[in-house]
Amino acid sequence: MSLETLMQEARKLGSQDRRRLAAFLTTLREPGEPGFAEEMARRIDDTTPGHWVTVEEMAARYAADS
Repeated sequence: MSLETLMQEARKLGSQDRRRLAAFLTTLREPGEPGFAEEMARRIDDTTPGHWVTVEEMAARYAADS
């Protein structure tokens, strides 16, 4: 399955499944770190605007990882 196909299928998911997928994909960036998946899922579901970061902040934060 191609990446493009995976991306198209991900667009069809409901919001809860998209959050779960996002959390799972994030765990692939930090393999082996205990509790990382759970912490990322908690942060993704956080509804407090003061805790959020912008897309630009995330891009800057993780640009060196690419």
